Amino acid sequence: MAGHTGGLSARMSKGRAAGAALPEGSPNDDARTAFWLVAPALALYAVFTLLPIAATFWLSFNSSAGFNTSASFVGVGNYAKAAQDPIVWKSLVHTFAWLAYHVVMAGGLGLLLALAVSRLRITQVFFRTAFFLPHLVSLAVVGVIWANIYDPFFGLLNTALTQIGLGAFTQGWLSDPALVLFSVNVASSWQGFGLYMLLFIAGLQNIDHSLYDAAEVDGANAFQKLIYVTLPGLREVMTFVISLAMINGLKGFATVFVMTNGGPFYQSELITTYIYRLAFQSQDHGLAAVLCILLSLLAIVITIVFNRWRARLSQ
Repeated sequence: MAGHTGGLSARMSKGRAAGAALPEGSPNDDARTAFWLVAPALALYAVFTLLPIAATFWLSFNSSAGFNTSASFVGVGNYAKAAQDPIVWKSLVHTFAWLAYHVVMAGGLGLLLALAVSRLRITQVFFRTAFFLPHLVSLAVVGVIWANIYDPFFGLLNTALTQIGLGAFTQGWLSDPALVLFSVNVASSWQGFGLYMLLFIAGLQNIDHSLYDAAEVDGANAFQKLIYVTLPGLREVMTFVISLAMINGLKGFATVFVMTNGGPFYQSELITTYIYRLAFQSQDHGLAAVLCILLSLLAIVITIVFNRWRARLSQ
């Protein structure tokens, strides 16, 4: 027994000695290894993100009339030109209105449908699937569908209003300057509300049902339970949906481009559609680059303001 124990101790000592002989990595070696692991991702980020941003800044200080022309340095000339362009200011106002419409209509409709569908037991899966289907359709196709719905002579909307005796409310939904931005945003919101509905349903399922039981014991009615239990329980989901809706709103382009191309009289022109018009139709790449920077700054400001509001709300 003593001989066996002695042999084991000898082997353990030999193992410790062998382990002590293994080279140990220094912090510098770990950092070097980590750098080479992330180097491919950094290279792709630099080529496809940082380099285009730098090129956009460079182009905003130059005058370029097309891909085949050489750029000439004009300083802040493009920025002054943008400040004096009334369509830039109009498209900026339309972009803010577009964001507000999208958050209220798409987010609000998603919340209302989530509250209604979550109460269903047998048909909930059917309605969840049916309401989510528009989100699977591309915005270009949605634009074509709703352009036909809004057709003033043969469209479904005006025909339905006439059939039910509300012919006085028929409109030129895409030709009326006062209605066109709202009408196009309805189509865009119709495509997006299904995703927001699913997010709200997931949030509703995470609310502790004992809170509803306690509210009933206290005599709360359905409206009071909605105000004091449901909506506070959805606070985190609401902030996420609002941020997602704002991101989608800032990317608004396809439905406007397909349905109105910014018209009539620039009344549905967004910054994104005006950038396309300047860059690929007017060949004014310098001014288009300025608007790209303006849109980026707008996204940064909205993000900062929203995050501060979200942090204050969570306190």
